[in-house]
Amino acid sequence: MKPAISAIPLTEAPPRAWWLWPNVLSLDAPCVALVWQEAFARVLAVELGVAERALLAVCVWLAYCGDRLLDARRLPDGPLDSARHAFARDHAGSLAVAWCIGVVLASALALQLPMRTVLAGGVLLAGLGVYFLLHHLQTSRERAGRWKELMAGGAFAAGTLFFVTLNLQITLPFVLVALAWGGLCVMNCLLIAGWDRKCDAAMAQPSLARRWAGMERALPIMALGLVGLVLGAAVLDDRWLPLALALAASALALLELARHPKWCSAEARRVWADAILLTPLLVLI
Repeated sequence: MKPAISAIPLTEAPPRAWWLWPNVLSLDAPCVALVWQEAFARVLAVELGVAERALLAVCVWLAYCGDRLLDARRLPDGPLDSARHAFARDHAGSLAVAWCIGVVLASALALQLPMRTVLAGGVLLAGLGVYFLLHHLQTSRERAGRWKELMAGGAFAAGTLFFVTLNLQITLPFVLVALAWGGLCVMNCLLIAGWDRKCDAAMAQPSLARRWAGMERALPIMALGLVGLVLGAAVLDDRWLPLALALAASALALLELARHPKWCSAEARRVWADAILLTPLLVLI
């Protein structure tokens, strides 16, 4: 006779690769923000202190980690295609504690800055709060989701430039490079959202990429437009040439990644899409 109960071997999930952890822990975005902050500061000869750099890194981490924690509330049990969202769901308690510690740290860093800077930062923080409300309230998230990548990319670019532009005399070359930087952030968000269409649909997550079926066909035009902006800035002011070349390299590399998406796994593609934005390191070293 066969036994009434048969043993079913349970297979453990394979450990995550080491290179995936910065993305899973939301540490890649702060690194990108710090690199671009430093690149703009060097071109413009702006002196940044430890508080400005640390506050940017902490605030970017808080925004990304908070967004994933809010998304995790709606995630079903079971395997997910997105390792970063699965981690946020499975470790929500620990991440929430770390997030609260981050808020305290950000507040302590902000108190070291001049009041004028704190007030200006409050305006930026209010705008970010509106973004979170629009994208996480049930009554507005569907409509706001149509512009999610545009809003996220623009907010990220504005955050990296915040301390650099506080006492800056605005010039046309700077405006061109800043617009190109914002466009590069949007392009990065669109590219990742395009890969995540099925994952976002399973999570009921609205996005511009889900509504824009031919989005990938627009990426070459977007990349060439960004290259045109930064080269125009470099012609007007040759100080921008190194950063212009780095930004152009990032845009063309993202375009190449979009043209050949299957050369690596889905998780590796997301990591590469963010790592490509670290090209200013080539001109900073």
